[in-house]
Amino acid sequence: VFSARVYTRGAMVLHGLRREVGDESFFRILRTWVETRHDGNASTADFTAHAAREAGRDLTAFFEAWLYAPVTPEVAAYEEPAPAGG
Repeated sequence: VFSARVYTRGAMVLHGLRREVGDESFFRILRTWVETRHDGNASTADFTAHAAREAGRDLTAFFEAWLYAPVTPEVAAYEEPAPAGG
């Protein structure tokens, strides 16, 4: 309960998911998740199925690595895209 993993892993999973599926899919996943679940309960399995459905692809390997592996994958530092025309 007091492991840092408990407090940081959820945020890291979302960060990894954003990098995995791209901004457009990621924000659609979050928006439609809130729209469909705002007055109810859901499980991790519900979220992973929703994310895969909204992304339009199988995310099993991603979620296995990020949610259930003993060690989370390495995350490279985020780099802002270069400005257009620059």
